[in-house]
Amino acid sequence: MMVSARLPVAPRPFMDELLSSWMARVAARYGSEALELVVYLAGQGGRNAGARQVDDVAPDMELLRLWAKACRVDPERLCRRSLASRYPDRPQDWFLTETVPVCLACFDADVAARRDAYLRGHWRLAEQVVCPPHRTMLLDRCPACLGRLRLSFRMLNGLLRPFCRKCDAILTGGGGETEDPLKADFAAGVLDLQSQISRIVRGNPGRFDRLEHAIRTLWAPLDRDGAARPVLALWYDESGWNCPYEARAAVGRSAPLQHLSVSWRALTLVILHDLFGADLVPGAVLPEAALVLFQRAAPLPWLTDGPDLRTGKGKRTIDAGAERVHRLSKRRVHRLNGNFEGERRFRPNPPMKLKRQEFFWEPIALCPIMQTYWT
Repeated sequence: MMVSARLPVAPRPFMDELLSSWMARVAARYGSEALELVVYLAGQGGRNAGARQVDDVAPDMELLRLWAKACRVDPERLCRRSLASRYPDRPQDWFLTETVPVCLACFDADVAARRDAYLRGHWRLAEQVVCPPHRTMLLDRCPACLGRLRLSFRMLNGLLRPFCRKCDAILTGGGGETEDPLKADFAAGVLDLQSQISRIVRGNPGRFDRLEHAIRTLWAPLDRDGAARPVLALWYDESGWNCPYEARAAVGRSAPLQHLSVSWRALTLVILHDLFGADLVPGAVLPEAALVLFQRAAPLPWLTDGPDLRTGKGKRTIDAGAERVHRLSKRRVHRLNGNFEGERRFRPNPPMKLKRQEFFWEPIALCPIMQTYWT
């Protein structure tokens, strides 16, 4: 039997706060982590509860009732804080399940308002790469140690502030430093694309299906098995481009955005605009540039043909096929491996030259930004 304890002090959740953020703030008041506090709350009969982390999308009701009783909060109120309740029409593939990107300006605004810092719910949306109120790029890496961001809340001057778990640096915007104008222009442009994608996800199912197909095709493996790189590699005007380690996990996946960092998700939105214009989705007739890229995509059923790589039986699953792509992408790039459209030999009809469409900022201004975020 589970015997629940009651906490003497428990902050209330904010309207737009993630459940995991609220639980972390409650635990931080007692100098512990959320999982440690769950073990204490569950008591001797709840050892299994301590091994479960809260799911921000569809949380376990037993776990919510445990927290609700300990903090004297209505469990239905906590349930309404789940992302599935806030966005009932959004597919679960369009929620981030790993690192939650953050906005340092939002944390500074919390301090200015004399309230605890907290994680916003919309930061877990797959297309969210720019903070709408502050028009700055979200961060998924610590600005101090440059490691993947894993934050914890700690008391500082009577308020809970976010710190990097790896280097113990406080996450702040830097005291009002002037932002690079090129980065500001880039964030403003991507914010418009982000808003359009959000409307497509909430709107017409037909446009949404075409959007998903376009993103999956861009991150599908190339049609040559030895290349092991995404179709998106052809968009770069650079032969032998090697898929970086942080983006390799998205190649061949059914939901690529879930496995990409902020910079690569932003680049995906830019490429969609570059290929399909203001609509961001393919229409009845593909533009020439998109047609050249999409013809080089390996068919997705290719990932399910043949025996399973891990068991040797049955058909190979999507994840198992993706593992092979990820393993091959560690190899050095050969100049004739088919990674770039002009490198393939013995083609009777060479592909048309890829024409780059103009984006909404000047190409000269784009180069430093690309070097800042994707080099």
